[in-house]
Amino acid sequence: MDTNERIRAYCMEASRAACTWYSESGDWRLTSTPAETRERFWICCSLYAVGTSALADAIIRKGNTAQKTARGTIHFNIFDTNIAVLLLMKYRDVMGKDVREMLENLVRDGFGLFPGNRQPDYQFHGYNDNMPAKATMGLILGGEMLGDTAAVEHGIHNLMQLRAQLIRRGINSEFNSPTYTPLTVHAMAEIASHAENAEARSLALKIEHRLWYDIAARFHPETKMISGPYARAYTADMLGHASCLSSLLWFVLGDAASPSPLSLFGDHDGLVLHHMNDVPFNGAQMSWFASGSYHLPENIDDLFFKKRYPFRAAATAEVGDCSDIAGSAGYAAHPCRIETYMTPDFAVGTTDTQWLGGEQTMNYFADYRYTDSVRSWQDRGTAFTKFLINDDAPGNTASAGYSNCGEADNIASHTDTLTVQDGPTVLLITNPQPSLGNDRGNKKSTEMSSLRELFIFPSHVRGADGIMIGKNAASSWSGTARHGEWICVKRGRLFIGIRPLAFSIPERTIAVSLKKVNSYEVIETLFYSGDKRTFSREELCHMHGGYYIEHASIDEYPSLALFAEACARIEFSDFYWTTRRVRCRRPVSSVRKALEIELSASADALIPRFAAVNGRVIDTVTPISIDGIDAGALPFMDEPFTSVPGYFPWQKLEYFWGPLIAGIGDRE
Repeated sequence: MDTNERIRAYCMEASRAACTWYSESGDWRLTSTPAETRERFWICCSLYAVGTSALADAIIRKGNTAQKTARGTIHFNIFDTNIAVLLLMKYRDVMGKDVREMLENLVRDGFGLFPGNRQPDYQFHGYNDNMPAKATMGLILGGEMLGDTAAVEHGIHNLMQLRAQLIRRGINSEFNSPTYTPLTVHAMAEIASHAENAEARSLALKIEHRLWYDIAARFHPETKMISGPYARAYTADMLGHASCLSSLLWFVLGDAASPSPLSLFGDHDGLVLHHMNDVPFNGAQMSWFASGSYHLPENIDDLFFKKRYPFRAAATAEVGDCSDIAGSAGYAAHPCRIETYMTPDFAVGTTDTQWLGGEQTMNYFADYRYTDSVRSWQDRGTAFTKFLINDDAPGNTASAGYSNCGEADNIASHTDTLTVQDGPTVLLITNPQPSLGNDRGNKKSTEMSSLRELFIFPSHVRGADGIMIGKNAASSWSGTARHGEWICVKRGRLFIGIRPLAFSIPERTIAVSLKKVNSYEVIETLFYSGDKRTFSREELCHMHGGYYIEHASIDEYPSLALFAEACARIEFSDFYWTTRRVRCRRPVSSVRKALEIELSASADALIPRFAAVNGRVIDTVTPISIDGIDAGALPFMDEPFTSVPGYFPWQKLEYFWGPLIAGIGDRE
């Protein structure tokens, strides 16, 4: 099947399923929580596409976008409003007149400065890029459709903002998110396909191409999935199960990407789905991606499928600041660097700093293959880390009113994380977030009965094939490790060596143990377990965690024991005096070159004092570097400077999400 045939096949299956979810009058049939309006609109992309227009009309009529009253009674929702734009653009001729008018009113309400697509938070300024991308699409395409030139002009200004970011940085702020990157790609693709304004089409197409280059660079063809690191990832994303990006990639690449979104409607036993295993939600959302018309750059297939190993890709991005939002932990705006290293058997990705508070950031993420040939998601595995408090645990179930409850969508990580990477080697250091503490005027300190760092292997399908703790082989996933001991594991075609870097002040024993938690095998570093209590900022800053991690193919070492012996020869210096200073020295061997890797930072830092490999600081300036690609030839990278025209339409910097301190000094 080609892309159009795959999209058609998906829309047919989604439409058949929708007939069981909704009655002919558009009412929800199932016992689970009724679909929200955005889900109703999403699924109609499939229904209209296959000619089931009457049911689509009925489902839309029962939608109810929330009213806002800041400038009279209007209806606006960043999802509903902009899904409506594309539904109208593609299917208005087959809609009922009342449905068409309902959607047009919704689109028109979306042109507002507050509330609406033009409110000041929907800019490309280091946050949820997918939201300003949707807003930009709605302003340009909706503005052209309904004759609002001010909306179109605002949308074009947004594109100029993103262009400016992609000149100074390698990739957008919400980088490589398996859930949100596809939404930004989709919005840009629709502008590039349908905008009447030539400048809008050109800008959107170049932005889309830049996003595709980064996706192709992070795609690991041997495991059929997108590699890390991730700016924002949910449980299904971290497991390599069905995600927005895996579905988008299946639409454009076919079975070279896995799993297919068609698996949603068949036997998906063992497949963890987003939204607490909510099949209708996922079926509707993937319909949104099926509605797109995508433009992959010419000859990009080589970057997707013909990587020369070892393969490296690096890019810079930038993250916003939410320190003024009530209840925020105070995450400073900062740049970051993402890096991915691949071999046929595994891929390792890191981001040197975290995305905002790090709750969903995969600062470290590895994927690997269990078998020589990966036929499906069941033949691959992943690894990542989390710093958890209280009863949080991977695999905990959640329902939130859904009868089809499943694994919680996200398990928040409460740590500040810094990393440095050299190919298959990663140094990662952490502290529990000081904002959890009870001093410095923090009136929302968290009572905690447990603080622990987990190195996590999802084991829903299969577990470890071999385990060594120090010099001793373990027969099962259990046991404890003394300070300084390596935990080396064989998982399919991957050897991975994990050396926990954990100590605290005042000095006390930090327990490291192997545990099975739900469907996961974890290495737990326990900093505290006991009665619920609050901790001071100083106590939290003096709990030092992290890992040194080595990855290797099973073809590189004759056995797990010999791999473990090689790991044991690495020397460590790790101490805290005003700043933490970690140095790791690997001697030369017949398999690996000599390596000295260093990282130094204060306990509450979001950027390091320095990160160095063999005495040289890591290049955090070069915007983008992809093996085999001339970065200067990528869209925008070699263009002369063009200033973003002066444009500032806001009299007040208002938005609906919460109180925000704002001020305007000058306005062009």
